Amino acid sequence: MVMRRLRSIFGGGTSPAQEPSPLYGLDTEERERIGTESDPLRGFEAGMARNEEAERAVHSGDPERAIDLYETSVAEEFVGSHPYERLASLYERRRNPADALRVCEAYLRLAASGKMPRGAQRSADRKLPEFEARVERYRRLLDKD
Repeated sequence: MVMRRLRSIFGGGTSPAQEPSPLYGLDTEERERIGTESDPLRGFEAGMARNEEAERAVHSGDPERAIDLYETSVAEEFVGSHPYERLASLYERRRNPADALRVCEAYLRLAASGKMPRGAQRSADRKLPEFEARVERYRRLLDKD
């Protein structure tokens, strides 16, 4: 029974044509986007490597390099919150609330876009209050100036 189930999941067995594979819990639309231009995880590994390099740059005292790397991740709409959080923090430390606001708003737009994979969307939904609070804080700082 277990082997039959595994074969049906991984393609070794037969399953009805209408029944999509339950592999990774992806629905038909999500499976069809894999590897296409609309795949939200396209370039994910490169983005992760870039974000790790940015962290190393921060720790080695090169915040300019980190900012450039994180800006690339934001421009490419990386599906995790890490580059947005870190970049906003770097701008905040530099007393640059306008850029910090821009980055946080970019994350809020991404979270609302419906483009994120299910797991990333759940994480984004949990992070929304934090980002919304940051946006309000940066707006207040900009209003003071």
